[in-house]
Amino acid sequence: MDAQEMKALYESTCSYTNVDVKLGNMSPRDRFFAIMDFKKYDRIIDCEFGYWNDTLRRWHGEGLPKEVVDNDAADIYFGFDVWKKHLPISTGIFPAFAEEIIEQQGSYTIKYDGDRVKCKVFTDGADTIPHYLDFPIKDRESYLPFKQRLLPQIHDRLPTRIEEIAHTVKNRNYILELFAGSTAGLMRNLMGFEGICLNVYMQPELIDEILNDLGDLYTAIAAEATRHLDVDLIAWWEDIAFKTGPIVPPDWFSEKCGTIYKRVMDLYHAKGTRFSFVDCDGDNRLLVPTWIDNGVNIVFPLEVNAGIHPQTLRSVYPLVRMMGGFDKVVLMQGKDAIKKELLRLKPIVDEGGFIPHVDHRVQADVAFIDYCYYLEAKRDIFGIDNSIRR
Repeated sequence: MDAQEMKALYESTCSYTNVDVKLGNMSPRDRFFAIMDFKKYDRIIDCEFGYWNDTLRRWHGEGLPKEVVDNDAADIYFGFDVWKKHLPISTGIFPAFAEEIIEQQGSYTIKYDGDRVKCKVFTDGADTIPHYLDFPIKDRESYLPFKQRLLPQIHDRLPTRIEEIAHTVKNRNYILELFAGSTAGLMRNLMGFEGICLNVYMQPELIDEILNDLGDLYTAIAAEATRHLDVDLIAWWEDIAFKTGPIVPPDWFSEKCGTIYKRVMDLYHAKGTRFSFVDCDGDNRLLVPTWIDNGVNIVFPLEVNAGIHPQTLRSVYPLVRMMGGFDKVVLMQGKDAIKKELLRLKPIVDEGGFIPHVDHRVQADVAFIDYCYYLEAKRDIFGIDNSIRR
């Protein structure tokens, strides 16, 4: 597959036209609904979390075409399902702040990013989590410039051609996804880990004000979006848990953030949305009840090394839906270990309500040949007829 063919395939995945479906197969939309409704389906959805840029760079020396430079291109090359398409919505700081370079030190650059977070990054663009040096929100005065950028400027935050999109997607055969926002996760980004942990107790009025602003913003976006179209899948992002559990008290999260989830999800549910997930790494088990009680029914990505085993989660919450759950570390342990991990997941896949894939981005210490084996074994075990577009 050459660069021109890859470009054409990418453009087709970005358009809102229907996807091609092989004769006798379910459409991606029907397949997703059947899986998440614990009903009979033809096969599992074939998708993955993604890759670090350094991983793709390594694989270029091991057989991956040079044209595959990012996650979008990798999804096309590896032949994954085009099962969902995304409606672009701006739910964060809007407009973003202009990036500002402070200094460059050889291989490192120190800068303020679009959220005014001071960070240190690799100058060559290596795709790693930045080294954060300082965070902008420390008190109410420092929050005020951000407050103005969290106002519900709805018409600027939604696509300008939303009516055209709504007409095109009316009879879609894929899942239409919309990002709803983030609560404690966004505050963690703007205050830092220590900042949000301390301010929950030391500046509760500030925390309440920010959450009220976020709730008003997300509710206004949901009201306007559902005025134009119906959405199949609502996505949230938090990343407020580590290997030992959440960084905020679960009861606080339930009281303060759960109400925002409910306000927003009630609007989407009223227009027919039945499924929603939260992207939250780490051991998030103490947060799951809040999500379930307030309209979210899919947990993702189930990081195994943080103790999130799909079987265990399902045993506690029988109707919880899940995505992820394949231990990324196993990809470095050889073919036998990879196959064993896939077979470990098969019984719960057979139960329904679960789409298996690697539980985070694939690391750069995974060999290309081992990852290709993982995909081939996964497709063989779960009856997926996709193949790598070599």
